[in-house]
Amino acid sequence: MTGLYAVAMIIVGLLIAAAALVHLVINKPIGAYLRWSLIGYTAMLGIFAVGGVVQMMNTDQDFARAEFVGYLLTAPLFPLGAWWWARNDTSRAASGIVLVIGLVTPVLIVRIQQVWAGV
Repeated sequence: MTGLYAVAMIIVGLLIAAAALVHLVINKPIGAYLRWSLIGYTAMLGIFAVGGVVQMMNTDQDFARAEFVGYLLTAPLFPLGAWWWARNDTSRAASGIVLVIGLVTPVLIVRIQQVWAGV
């Protein structure tokens, strides 16, 4: 569960947060490119979840499996929820929600890695 793919997801989340911060500061509605990036990020997290469950089923490693699966299945819901909010909201709130999701999701990915490691 650690590796280049996890690092890429953390970087993408932070880039989404940076773009949302720019939109928030200049008081501009979320653009189509940022909404599509949320969909792409959701897909990345979905692939991560499937890979994590497959890896978990193929290991005898001792860790909190229920917590691990819970985090994996919840992670794609955050950017999907932000996309749903931002698709119809043209206020600063949408930018704020996307900013928060862009900051929270990388932390969630780190937590998933910690649970995998048994921390």
